[in-house]
Amino acid sequence: MTAEHDPDDAPGNDGGALRLTAEELAFLLSDPLAQADREERNARANRARTERRRSDPAYAERLRNEDRLRQRRHRAKAAIGRPEREPDPPVPLPALSAADALRRLEAHLDGAATAQAAQLRRRPEALRRYAAAFEIYRSLADRGERPTRGALAAAFAARLGLTLTPSQIQKLRDQVEGFARPGGPWHAG
Repeated sequence: MTAEHDPDDAPGNDGGALRLTAEELAFLLSDPLAQADREERNARANRARTERRRSDPAYAERLRNEDRLRQRRHRAKAAIGRPEREPDPPVPLPALSAADALRRLEAHLDGAATAQAAQLRRRPEALRRYAAAFEIYRSLADRGERPTRGALAAAFAARLGLTLTPSQIQKLRDQVEGFARPGGPWHAG
């Protein structure tokens, strides 16, 4: 007795049958009404969360902290197996006092014909804040590392009594480093 070879039994040959992915199968087996109910429930929950976030600052802060923690965990998990990167070096700044830094910044803005320069010329409090950021950045950079946002925020709170948001600190650090580039008022070269 010889066994006949059936070509439909060969590995990799599905005999012309239609194969569905798991997602396609789940879609075909799902109930459209249940899906619509789930979408409506999610939309209501999102609206309620948005309203509570607007009305309750403590709740909004808790959500932001949880999101930051989740992002930190995600980045730590993604970094497993990769070598730690070297910290960025600080931008070199000249040895100026805050008053000298402010004068150089004002002189630089007076000579610049950009929209940003015109906007900053109308905001002397912002210029003073940039000069204070210059001084704080330079003192923190003495350790040889680029100052972190947390260190800058702590220094602003301790020295000037200002509580700034992380995005404000980031913008100040970026501006100080930008003004220290060649052609800027605080270029050390």
